[in-house]
Amino acid sequence: MQGACVLRPQVWGSPTVGVALTDAEAPSDPVSLELETMRRVAAGDARAQGWLARRVVGRVRRVARALARNAADADDAAQLSLIEVLRSAHTYRGEASLDAWAGRIAARTTLRHLARERRKAEPVVEDAPALAAPAAPEGLSETLPRDLRCYLDQLPEPQRNAIVLHHALGHSLDEVAEMAEVSRNTIKGRLRLGLAALRKLVRRDQQIGIHGGPSA
Repeated sequence: MQGACVLRPQVWGSPTVGVALTDAEAPSDPVSLELETMRRVAAGDARAQGWLARRVVGRVRRVARALARNAADADDAAQLSLIEVLRSAHTYRGEASLDAWAGRIAARTTLRHLARERRKAEPVVEDAPALAAPAAPEGLSETLPRDLRCYLDQLPEPQRNAIVLHHALGHSLDEVAEMAEVSRNTIKGRLRLGLAALRKLVRRDQQIGIHGGPSA
């Protein structure tokens, strides 16, 4: 479906990053300040919740856009992910950055949302705007005959998600396995099969002389 390969990325607003709290009694240490802010988020403090949403919205949207096949699914997944980040504030322990913590929640939430949408088996929206493609995995960084997302969208969903989470979003094998709720070896297998399939698709287009990027 040629139209699905046209690159028309949606423009997102930039996240606003600021101090969490201005109260005189707030801790001066950055980690302690974040932990105190997250405690207030969990307690329902509207100001702290607003700060957290602005702090992580960029990461959440990036994850949703990388995993979703169209802008509508990405929008829905990003909104659900932000809600889940706020609900999960009580689980933050400061062992990872807020961005990394929120990114893992966003990935899990997005995968579950996409799985639910697949089970509904609704007709595909033919004219849904395409999203920007993730970075190419190592070994596929040369100029591709088509946009990378066109190749990714031809893979089985488990293989596609594993490649995006590991190669585009930089999660470790263990993190991807946790998000996908499967074993590490299963993720390794999905990556191996997915990358082999990607290379086969690229070689096929090169052999038949397809050129011109997204609009080819």
